[in-house]
Amino acid sequence: MKKETHDLIIKILENEKEGLSTIDIANALNLSRSATSLYLNKLLEKQEVYQKGSRPVFWQLTKASDDELLTDVFQQYIGFDGSVEEAINRCKAAVLYPPLGLPLLLCGPSGVGKSFLAKLIFDYLKENKKDQAKKFIVFNCADYANNPELLSSILFGHTKGAFTGADSERTGLLSEANGGVLFLDEVHRLSNENQEKLFQFMDTGKFRPMGEESKLVSSQVRLLFATTENPKEALLTTFYRRISVIVDLPPLNKRPILERISLINHLFIREAIRLNKELKIDNDLFRSLLDQQDPGNVGSLINSIQMYCADALQKNPSNELLLLGDNNEAFFTIISASQSSNDARKNYLNQLNTTFISLIENTENMLNLKEDLFQFDTHFLEGNFDSEHDVLGNQLTNQITKNNQMIINDERITNQATLCMTRLLQINENTLSIKLLERLKEQVSRQFPRTALFASYVTKGISSEVKLFVEVIMSILLIEKISEDISYHALLVAHGNTTASSIQAVANNLCGEYVFDAINMPLTSSIRDVIAQVKLWLSERNTSEGVIMLVDMGSLTHLYKSLKPQILGELLVINNLTTSYALEIGQQLVNGQMFYDVAKNAEKNFITNVQYFEGFSVEKNIIISSISGTDVSKKLKEICEKNINADIKLIVLNFNELRNILERASVDSNYLKETSLILTTSYLDNHTDVPSVNLLDVLDTDAEKNLNIAFKNLIHPNNVGNILNEFIHFFSKEGLSEKLEFLNPEVIIRQVEMITEKCEKRFNLQLRAKMKFNFTMHLALMVERMMLGDADYPVPNDLSVLKINDKFFYQNMKDILYTLEQFYRIQISDWEIFVLHEILNA
Repeated sequence: MKKETHDLIIKILENEKEGLSTIDIANALNLSRSATSLYLNKLLEKQEVYQKGSRPVFWQLTKASDDELLTDVFQQYIGFDGSVEEAINRCKAAVLYPPLGLPLLLCGPSGVGKSFLAKLIFDYLKENKKDQAKKFIVFNCADYANNPELLSSILFGHTKGAFTGADSERTGLLSEANGGVLFLDEVHRLSNENQEKLFQFMDTGKFRPMGEESKLVSSQVRLLFATTENPKEALLTTFYRRISVIVDLPPLNKRPILERISLINHLFIREAIRLNKELKIDNDLFRSLLDQQDPGNVGSLINSIQMYCADALQKNPSNELLLLGDNNEAFFTIISASQSSNDARKNYLNQLNTTFISLIENTENMLNLKEDLFQFDTHFLEGNFDSEHDVLGNQLTNQITKNNQMIINDERITNQATLCMTRLLQINENTLSIKLLERLKEQVSRQFPRTALFASYVTKGISSEVKLFVEVIMSILLIEKISEDISYHALLVAHGNTTASSIQAVANNLCGEYVFDAINMPLTSSIRDVIAQVKLWLSERNTSEGVIMLVDMGSLTHLYKSLKPQILGELLVINNLTTSYALEIGQQLVNGQMFYDVAKNAEKNFITNVQYFEGFSVEKNIIISSISGTDVSKKLKEICEKNINADIKLIVLNFNELRNILERASVDSNYLKETSLILTTSYLDNHTDVPSVNLLDVLDTDAEKNLNIAFKNLIHPNNVGNILNEFIHFFSKEGLSEKLEFLNPEVIIRQVEMITEKCEKRFNLQLRAKMKFNFTMHLALMVERMMLGDADYPVPNDLSVLKINDKFFYQNMKDILYTLEQFYRIQISDWEIFVLHEILNA
């Protein structure tokens, strides 16, 4: 929390003996309630404030007492709460098992930290005040592996004269370690005989020194072992079975990227302290250390870091700042001796992370979540994290910047989001669950599909370990930066390593929007290779509105026949890819031009082959379109999918798009030749040969008979009753309640029913039941769309001249809707008012 905010809250509460509610404090701070709640909960955790009462809660000042922070010695082992958390928990359980713990074997390649972990286990026993933790003795069995007799003597001791040269009695390590911990490294180097003797000691707590024939020696020892080999293969079976707990430690290159960064930071800090200098490390050098595959693991990493420091010191021995690597000024990391961690900061970071996770888990509305994350960053993180020391953040920023330059070349779009995301990653350390991230990704993709696609492209090339976190958080933070009003997907395809992407960056930048995607194809690519790549691109998109492609190769007919079956909407292919053509298409899409108009303009203005293909679809299909929005159409499609024959394609269209298609089909009799039926939720001006059904007619008494006729050869007769019942439920108040995402159904339905009654009175109408329900349903869904900032469309008529029963429609309707606009703080667009006229005028 920023000091100014902290002090202001304290000042606000100082003279309030009865306390203040959260909303009172929010108003005083001029902040949102959610942000204020975050601050107050931070103060509550620090015991600077306390709560009293409920609904509302009142906040008052208190004096906080600083509790001692509980520490865990295993926090020194990087990854203690990550990749080795389970291993450390097994160690804790094993060594605390009464009376002397369980024999414990640490496994892993050389240099992964087995010896360091063994020492921490000893410290943990001391911290827990356990008996037999008075001393820690380490012995590497490899030192005397070639002399088993001597090794046996060192471990078990010997009597005088036990073997040649045994001039005196010797006490072995098992006796010396009595009351303590004995750590045997490289235990697989013990001979079978010595393993047998050690196994007997583990069983009885007694052993016989070499040369001793009658007397047994007792010792109370906690045993730790380590090996670099597969213990099942390298150890004697009887000895292996006696070891109760085996813990595997991963090699360095298998550890998560954030742990590797922490380890490298720690090692550089250690050298900075040793040299008493600051280190400036080029990020390319840091990345090479991150990706190091040396079998020596941490040991080799230490050697590499010390060599880099030694080279830098030799070049500039008197400088306070040592430069390591090529010193790329744009991307580097600063390490200083003062960076050594402290518990208070760790505790604060943990509190911040808890708050961040709470925000993520408890906010369903993505727009609200975006605002909350930016407020959280502004007031808690910004200024408290130095990007110079954030290696991973710098690498992510570098990659996102490069991707941005390729896609749109406008860093203003991603800069703020990137900085916020890297700070959130620093506190969270990529610990959000994959399940939660996948849920968030699905939500953003559903509500803001173009933003989600842009985020996936702008985070391309980022390490797979953090890719999901980065992509999801970026997609949330980029909401409203990327226009969702562009209806059609546009793709540039060209041979060459950068041909298509170069035009993409220029066209998107000049259009001021993310319009085009690009596919660069190798020069040797065939038309089949191109089609395979485009199909992959199509599979990630909803193509129901239509697709526009600018290509530099291939037969248009071949492209059409191969790609059209995968595209739900229309397809326009322009067989010439130039910057000017892309820019002209892009500007039309940004300006909301309809697909048919874009295609006609291309045919008229471009000196090249253009194909706006001869039919709407090459597969037998049913078109579904609702004047109440595509969400309603998609729900109707779900009902149809369960009942209609599987070989019939179901195509969802925007109602405005359907009107344009019908206009074209009225002059081109073959255009809808594969379309069997059009399903709508309103009366349709249809001058084509394709039959259309207003689904509101299912509320009539002879609905089943009419549906049988409409769906003939499209649905099994036994399914007509099922689909009729589902449609009737859909067009009911209960069904409407299910369609609303966040509005209170009882409140909004009551409000829009009043609006419907006012319309009947104002325009002298007497609406039939199903028309009244259609109008009421449309109004309720319209309010939600306006609150979510739904796409606007150009109005095809002059609204000021429209009338119903000789009464001017526009101003009268504005007056009727005023109370609704004021209640929900929305402004209903002219397009929506035009649609209301079309419904009532039907």
